Amino acid sequence: MKEILLIEDFADIRRWLAGLLRAAFGAVNITEAATVAQAYSHLDAQPFDLIVIDLNLPDGTGVDILRQIKAQRMTAHCVVATVYDDDAYLLPALHAGADGYLLKDQPGEQLVRDLHGILSGSPSLSPPIARRIMQLAKQQPAAPLLVPLTAREEEVLTYIAKGLNRTEIAQLLGISAHTITTHVRSIYTKLDISSRAEAAVEAIRRGLIST
Repeated sequence: MKEILLIEDFADIRRWLAGLLRAAFGAVNITEAATVAQAYSHLDAQPFDLIVIDLNLPDGTGVDILRQIKAQRMTAHCVVATVYDDDAYLLPALHAGADGYLLKDQPGEQLVRDLHGILSGSPSLSPPIARRIMQLAKQQPAAPLLVPLTAREEEVLTYIAKGLNRTEIAQLLGISAHTITTHVRSIYTKLDISSRAEAAVEAIRRGLIST
């Protein structure tokens, strides 16, 4: 992680989150935004490795930002940092493309661990959110697909859900990272998902990994 965009409207919380990000990733450049408009301005100006997004902002929502990031096919890892733990906030954020979902009321040490997991390809999820996602996956059976996943795509989905990155999956399967990228794009299209967190949910629903 080198370039991080931190989107949070309260200055004291921004300072706190910035401290956690430095504790997780060391020497990083943190660009701060307090509004959706400021966030869009920064996103137009430069690429970021990680974007940390609050959901409630003075001029819009973090979900709007997530949708814009995914629509523009930016490669940044996107993590929501919020106080809201209910499905009304969690599900729209995941569907909009959040790669992680962290609760601000968790201990700082836990948040640092959750953030640091990004480096190993793990979805950054606060423990209560991870448990809720697993419950949702078990409660809602997998929907039938118009175009089923191939055996190779199921294999790739399983590894994604277990936290492996594309390079690691390519090495395990003995194929190129470019081929893995093609498989991931096909998986996301067939499942109508846009993030690693949603991939984990689908893998559980389809019985590819256990909870």
